[in-house]
Amino acid sequence: MERSNYILLRKVRNKFPFKRWSIRTIMLASFVLMVMIPLLTMVVVSYQSYKSIVTEQSTQQTLRTLEQVSVGVDREAGQIMNTVGYLYKDPILLAAVDEAHSQGADGTRVQSLVHNYFQYTNELIDVVFFFRGGGAYSANRAVPIDESLMRTSLWYNKSLAAPSQIKLFGVQPSHMSELDEKYINTAAVALPSDMNDQSQVEVIYFVFKGSLFQHLFESSTKEQGDFLVLDNESRAIAANRETYIQNWLDQPSYLYKTGWYSSGEYTVSIDGRTAFITYFTAPVTQFKVIHIIPYDSLTRPLRKVLNMTLWVGGMSTVLFLAASWFFVRTITGPISSLVRCMYRVQTGTLQLEFDPSGPSEIFMLGNKFHAMIKEMEVLMKDKEEQQRAKAMAELQALQSQINPHFLLNTLNAIKLMAVISRVPNIQKMTDAFIRLLSTSLNRGGTMHTIKEEIDYLEQYLYIMEFRYGSFDVQWHFDDRLYGSFVLKQLIQPIVENAIVHGLQHKEHDGQMKLSGFLEDQKVVIVVEDNGPGIESNDLDELLAPSSEDNYNSIGIKNVNDRIRLHYGESYGLKLISEAGGGTRVEVHLPFVGSTSETRERDDD
Repeated sequence: MERSNYILLRKVRNKFPFKRWSIRTIMLASFVLMVMIPLLTMVVVSYQSYKSIVTEQSTQQTLRTLEQVSVGVDREAGQIMNTVGYLYKDPILLAAVDEAHSQGADGTRVQSLVHNYFQYTNELIDVVFFFRGGGAYSANRAVPIDESLMRTSLWYNKSLAAPSQIKLFGVQPSHMSELDEKYINTAAVALPSDMNDQSQVEVIYFVFKGSLFQHLFESSTKEQGDFLVLDNESRAIAANRETYIQNWLDQPSYLYKTGWYSSGEYTVSIDGRTAFITYFTAPVTQFKVIHIIPYDSLTRPLRKVLNMTLWVGGMSTVLFLAASWFFVRTITGPISSLVRCMYRVQTGTLQLEFDPSGPSEIFMLGNKFHAMIKEMEVLMKDKEEQQRAKAMAELQALQSQINPHFLLNTLNAIKLMAVISRVPNIQKMTDAFIRLLSTSLNRGGTMHTIKEEIDYLEQYLYIMEFRYGSFDVQWHFDDRLYGSFVLKQLIQPIVENAIVHGLQHKEHDGQMKLSGFLEDQKVVIVVEDNGPGIESNDLDELLAPSSEDNYNSIGIKNVNDRIRLHYGESYGLKLISEAGGGTRVEVHLPFVGSTSETRERDDD
């Protein structure tokens, strides 16, 4: 797989020759990338962040303004609707209207009663009463009555369809030439049928000035853009621009989203221009108070900041590139001269005329280059000496192998003499020592099987019995461990420690147990003795001796260090002992199969 990838890469390189860039080009390109990309990223991120902050602040401020306007709308509309609600239920007023209409009486009393209801405002123009079976009466005589036209109008029929429900019909152009008002607000209410025996009035029509709600914008808003208020049927009851009153026949499509939530904001395209719309719902009347502002007006300060940032960034980039060119030139010029000199050295010319220059590091490099040429011969001589020393080391290594072989041959001769002299103890002891020495000479690698380690221990224990007397040794090893590999002579120091510091102090009944088993796919070898044990204070000293004079502690520590160095920190020795209770040493090792050992032997 790797070879096929390499061949493919070679083909691509041959088809598209790659020209190596000079250090000057790389440094200039790096400077441009390190400046331009972070600068542009910073400008874009800053602009977007600032735009989000400005938009959020503008939205929050506008929502607070709309909330204030909605409070005024609820107050004005609620006051009017409460007044109308009391008025149409007033039997005294209804009786006075019936009397004025039927008898042609003076309307002063009706006018006074109506004025008492609306004395809190001067926005009321007139109140017109329509009677069942025909006829109409104007309280203030301010509105010309075209009864047939009014009875067929939309507001009249909507009022009849919902008796007792007070209808506000919003701001609309005034088509009454007799009025000085350009726009008017109207409301109407139809009397319920259960009041037919109280009065002949069928519908009451209220006409207000167009400024009924307009003053809310003048007193509560200082924002740019357009403000308007829509009633529950999407009719404009107030607006700060006449276009929403004159030309608005139905709710525009770009305001549909205002009905989705009680408040919020969104962007929309209006006549090809992006606009930002914020809306809030009056809590009582549920009228929508809406603010519309062109997005350009909202982000105009941002564009000034962006243009200024780009201008400053552009000037900074030009200055930086100029400084970078000078900086690169002071570095690459001396390097180019040094490269040319190196090329001449490569061709065999050692006589150079080179004047070091540039920054201190390059100047020092040029001086060192001259010193390097002079030292080349010295280095070549040193290399010859190293080769000679290596040959001597190999010869000494060969001699170091000859001497142990001579020792083994001598021991074999002693063994043969013991056989001839019929001295079996000397023969067996010599044979055990030969086997121990053969293992110590590291033939075949640094590891052998647990079975071989057991054989090694048996020979070692045989020799130790001659020195320290006889003691009982019990062997209990799981057959599955025999093929697992361990470091050579790993258990011997532990066994020696058990004999010297444990069983040596037993006059009789000295026992040692050597066992091995598998635990969680790990090898555990245990050496136990019934010696005097170890004080709890001395257990830590065995694994980390404070003095090199303690040979016993150093031996145990070396075994632990060998295990951790070879297998890792998760393996090692575990000591369990107490005074008078013997000692138990557990050796925790990984299970190493024949494959790993074969590879290690090959490496050796």
